[in-house]
Amino acid sequence: MNLVLIIFQGCLVVYLLALLWFLLGLLRPDPPRTHDQPPVSVIVAARNGDLHLSRLLACLMDQDYPEDKLEIVIVNDGLSEVSKASLDEATSRDQRIKVVDSASGDQRLTHKKRALDAGIRHSRGEVLLFTDVDCQMEPAWVRSMTSYFTPGTDYVVGWSQVAAGLSGVDDVELTGPTAPFKVFERLDFAMLMLAARGATMMGTPWASSGQNQAYRRSVYERAGGFQKLAHRLQGDDSLFLQVARRRAKARITYATDPDARIVTDSAESLVQLIYQRIRWSGDAVAMWRFNPVFFPIPVATFGVNALIIVLVLAALADSTTVLPVLIPGILLKALVEATFLLVGSTKLSLGGLRQHFPLWFLMQIPYVTLVGLASFWGNRLPWRRPVSGKRKTGQE
Repeated sequence: MNLVLIIFQGCLVVYLLALLWFLLGLLRPDPPRTHDQPPVSVIVAARNGDLHLSRLLACLMDQDYPEDKLEIVIVNDGLSEVSKASLDEATSRDQRIKVVDSASGDQRLTHKKRALDAGIRHSRGEVLLFTDVDCQMEPAWVRSMTSYFTPGTDYVVGWSQVAAGLSGVDDVELTGPTAPFKVFERLDFAMLMLAARGATMMGTPWASSGQNQAYRRSVYERAGGFQKLAHRLQGDDSLFLQVARRRAKARITYATDPDARIVTDSAESLVQLIYQRIRWSGDAVAMWRFNPVFFPIPVATFGVNALIIVLVLAALADSTTVLPVLIPGILLKALVEATFLLVGSTKLSLGGLRQHFPLWFLMQIPYVTLVGLASFWGNRLPWRRPVSGKRKTGQE
């Protein structure tokens, strides 16, 4: 038992130091920007997007970026006839929209990476900007993201957040049996994004989301495309960020402007949420190959939460040995996490999330343990995620 307590304390130290590092990043000043407006290609790999595609196209066609410098590349990665009809109607109204087929991508790649490669091959922009079908953005999104491509920047990580609930005013929606899980998803995703922002601002970028990221075409070429990640189920965002950083020597920054944010739909169910996070965690398991310095952080995060469960059970048999270590550890963890959320939510005007911290804190412990254990099979999951009823969702 003493060995378990020592491991718990070691994981806790690493985890808390990482949070404090990210916290320092949140306090750093905004990065420099430019007024230059290079040619931009927005690339979207679209699969089963019936409910979202028209909405996304409306957002993209409403961008305030110069029309002659913006193209919108939609990659057909298995769209239904309904979605194809929406695309045909949009292309007839807006010449900036280009439709390509995912089959034209590198045949050595699979899933979303092949689709994105097809979009990149058929695009012409100097800057490649990525999002997903189930996302929404304000008219200044392209302009804001592109403004971070100063002469010293090659890769821009953007903020994304789960729709609704972030302002704390949608009480009607947040009722019923699924409400706790929706609240948890929104806050948990925000914590991940805050950590990614803090790490990037400290010059140690470790994560990005395919929902909102951009890089120069030259970065993709110097990195050898997605070839280093061809065997991974995902890998087009956080792992590619590491490949770009090491192989292409990409200089990375974070888009802190609120106009650069995007909003994504929440998962339909707890099953879909866990399925998605297992795939994400599968990339974290592989991180040791691409960023070994960062790898101890996800290990420590899993270790802290899993060992809390183990030690709670052990305390039933030996409370005098376990509780003097376990209780201060839990309290310290809660204090640092709450401080991190307080600073981050204040910085990004997400105050409505704070009231849900106790719920997130309690649910996070079994959730991280479950997802962490399942992450070793994350690269073996089928690409198509489970759906509820007949509803079809967008590409992730």
